[in-house]
Amino acid sequence: MDALTQLADEYYDYAMGLSPLDLMWDGRLEHLAEWNDVTVEGRALQHARLMEFARAAEAIDVGDDLQALALRDVVASSARATALHLAWEPELLHLNPTMGAWEMILGFIGSFPLSTAEHGEAYLAKLSGMPAFLDSLMDVAEDAAGVGRVALRRHLETTASAVESYLAEAREGEDGLRAQAAPTSLGDDARAAWAGVRDGIVEEQLHPACARFAERLRTLAERGLPDETPGLVHLEGGPAVYRDKMYSHLLIDITPEEVHRIGLAQVERLEDEYRAIAGPLLGTDSIEEIYARLRDDDSLRYTDADTLVADAERALAKANAAAPDWFAHLPTAGCTAHSTRFGAMAYYSPPDPRTGKEGQFYFKTSNPHDWATYELEAITYHEAVPGHHLQLALHVENEALHKVQREMFNTAYAEGWGLYTERLSDEMGLYSSELSRIGMLSADSLRACRLVVDTGIHALGWSREQAIQYVLDHSPMDRAHIEQEIDRYIGLPGQALAYMIGRLEILAIRAEAQQREGYDIRDFHDAVLGYGAVPLPTLRRIVLG
Repeated sequence: MDALTQLADEYYDYAMGLSPLDLMWDGRLEHLAEWNDVTVEGRALQHARLMEFARAAEAIDVGDDLQALALRDVVASSARATALHLAWEPELLHLNPTMGAWEMILGFIGSFPLSTAEHGEAYLAKLSGMPAFLDSLMDVAEDAAGVGRVALRRHLETTASAVESYLAEAREGEDGLRAQAAPTSLGDDARAAWAGVRDGIVEEQLHPACARFAERLRTLAERGLPDETPGLVHLEGGPAVYRDKMYSHLLIDITPEEVHRIGLAQVERLEDEYRAIAGPLLGTDSIEEIYARLRDDDSLRYTDADTLVADAERALAKANAAAPDWFAHLPTAGCTAHSTRFGAMAYYSPPDPRTGKEGQFYFKTSNPHDWATYELEAITYHEAVPGHHLQLALHVENEALHKVQREMFNTAYAEGWGLYTERLSDEMGLYSSELSRIGMLSADSLRACRLVVDTGIHALGWSREQAIQYVLDHSPMDRAHIEQEIDRYIGLPGQALAYMIGRLEILAIRAEAQQREGYDIRDFHDAVLGYGAVPLPTLRRIVLG
């Protein structure tokens, strides 16, 4: 075994245990009984070890071997990004009502593919460990608040309300923490006994822990930040932490001011496209009227979850049929669309060849009216095919790649690809109407506005309302959806920048590749997807040499 492979093996084993919360997203069974160590001491040790991995990888000379280059750079960038991401994570991200730990728990705690008795025991241990995790999370948050580092008051109150709503529903018999099915290999009597133990843990340990968690959130909210100062720029040391957060998601050195200017320019270009595509349909070239019509027309809204999911399934089938003309290699695993009440508006969970789990594409349908009919196709293509499903399923199924390349996440590469495929889908002829093409523009508007408001909040000192109003003025999104997005950016600084910055770099690489003799779009996509989640500078070298 060469030094690079050995280092990658060691890094993979270490990194997999860092965030059992993230493993829940994918239904992974590794470290099933565990929870994140959110203590200050634990995260300091993690940071130091991750930086050791990064420096060790960066010191390895790989010459002109592209596979080795990709592996080295994935280890180095993933380790460094993970280290930089740890700062202030428990008190800001984990308590955020949109992307925080509670939403993650309630959304995924009941969807593990348990099969063996050992899986069952590990899962019961996980439930038993949840009270200690929630207590530790609040210990860290309360200590951080003592030095002025605290989440928004409204975010803490909203998360507390979500926990209280869960407890109220549980009293009425709708208990999401009891949703996990027993291991499939158990007999009927053993399954019933396992479910009884599960329910006992939930009733006797988790319900009191959740009530305590909500009460402590309410108390902490009394010290929470006002909506006028939501950004890191207002906290001591915050500007430096924001630059680190930006780098952890982009893996390129760029300033908030540069990103802000790129965003303003993208928003302006998009408004010209709205006039060209939406103007003739709506009978106006007023950008304000175009946005208002798209936002306010109830006939362009869904009224039930079943129709929404059925439309997504139709779009997905159309994309699957067209994909072979644009991709030389396609994944074996399928992708299915699902309705969910929790988490972000839409997200994807990749397949796991070891358990047979397929790729899963989720829509949040607790309020179907939140979804515009014209935006559904673009989001389906982004999250499923040709977007994240082709990308991530091809990675996990490619045994020529190291596990680090197959499974580690790189936000600008992953989300840049997702956004790239929204426009690629237009080239592929996937949009069913000019109205659905407007959905492509709407999705672009969100990602362009993100460049402006994320940097506005965390570097330029914007208020929550200022950020909301900017997106209202420069997109057809409704206010309720915008508020969810802004709250996400407040709790997860820098992440939202990765979509448009990543897409622009992939397009720049493709534009240069197209000038070369023998260019073929299927070969280009093979190169982009063939080496795992590489940093964008590494992708440029792989594709262009």
